[in-house]
Parts: sequence; C-alpha cells; structure tokens
Amino acid sequence: MVNYGVKNCAKLAFYKKSTGALAAYFPFGNSMTISVTGEKVEAMANGTTIITWAADRKATMSLDTQVISSRLLAIILGAVEETEATGTMAVFDTGRIGSVSPTFTLTETPSTGTLSVFITEDDGATVKTELSAIGSSPNETQYSISGKNITCAAANAGKNILCIYAKDGTDIDKMTIKGNVFAEAYSIKGVGLVKTVKGVEKLQEINIPSATAQSNADFTYSSSDASNFSFTFDLAADPVTMELFSFKSL
Repeated sequence: MVNYGVKNCAKLAFYKKSTGALAAYFPFGNSMTISVTGEKVEAMANGTTIITWAADRKATMSLDTQVISSRLLAIILGAVEETEATGTMAVFDTGRIGSVSPTFTLTETPSTGTLSVFITEDDGATVKTELSAIGSSPNETQYSISGKNITCAAANAGKNILCIYAKDGTDIDKMTIKGNVFAEAYSIKGVGLVKTVKGVEKLQEINIPSATAQSNADFTYSSSDASNFSFTFDLAADPVTMELFSFKSL
C-alpha cells in the first residue's frame, strides 16, 4: 500500500438491496464523508480499568451536493416516483395591465375553470381586489379572457395584475413523499481518484453493502445562493462477512 491524498468526491451508483437493480447513478456530489463510531466496554478492579473491549461499531455516510434529482430523492425519502399521463401545473403571472389598451397576456393558456385574477399594489404582491370573469365588456371589478389574452376595464389600465391558474400538461413527473413510507436499503458503489505522494493518480473503489437514508432532510430554495443538500445514510454490516464498507485501489 502507498500513501495517498484524496481531493475529489467519488461518483456513486445506488443499487436496490431487494432486487440488485441499479436505482441511480450520481456523479454530482461535492463531498462524501464516512464516519465510524464505537462503544467501549470496560472491566474494572479496585476502581481501575484493567481490561477494555471495543464494541458496537457503527458507521454513517454523508453526501453533500448542490445538484439533486428525482431518483436521488426517491432513494433518500422513500418517495414514490411516477409519471402522470395528463395533469395540471400551477402558474403565477404578474405584470402590468396595458395603459393604452387595458389588456394583459398570460404566459400559458389556463386550464378550464382555474383562473383567478387580482389587482395588486405597486409591489405586485399585495392584493387589493379580485376581479370576476365575464364574457365581454368588463367593468372595473371584472375581466374577460380569450385564449391567453385578458381584457380589463379602462379604469384598470396601467394597474398591477396577478393571475393564478393551472395549465394542462402531459407526461408530468410527480414525486410524492408520504408520512408512512420510508427509505429502503441500498448498496452503494463509489469510484474516485486518489493521488499518491509520488504524484500518481489511482482509481479507488468504495463498497458499501447496505445503506439506508436517515429520515431527516432539508431543502432550501434560495434566490441568493445555490441550494445545498446534505443527506446521511446509516450503514449496516453484512450479516455474513460483517463488512460495513471497504476500499479497493488499482
């Protein structure tokens, strides 16, 4: 064995323990940390420890990333991943009603019966009043719509508008996290690069026979910084070999 340093995060492949099938390939981690803890059992004589035993070794693996996928979420949260043939997605449109012609164009065509229209303060968020739909010739409290085009009364020209509706879609990816469904066990294989003290790069393989994601997870949506995601897996020893994890290098 040679002395080496580690800088890059390993690329990871997750395999279902129940079937052995590949569940996800994830090469986007920023860091991966394997932590090992254990208990100590002592025998004492005359108030002094004379024998110690190491016991109950445990290990966890933490993965930090700024990139996420529905497959990884399914692994971590025990989420149910499905594709809906047809469905709807929520849309929020904000802007200003035309000052010359009191009209506003939506970005999408609303699904039938889903459109709500509001006049807002200058901040575009504080609702002043909701407009009701009418077929044509709207007054100050009404609007009419044709396709994506909303027409308001001349009294509302130049005012800020908020439109909330749903648009129709097909092949919609849906991820459902349930209160009574948790992560299952996966085996993990990682491949990374290490560099020896002589400057030679070598491949290193990390094998984790059994890993189950902990239930706690944070998801932050930030407009100022890229979101950071951190997930922790509890490692379980192989019942036959008692292996928690292993390394192999070329």
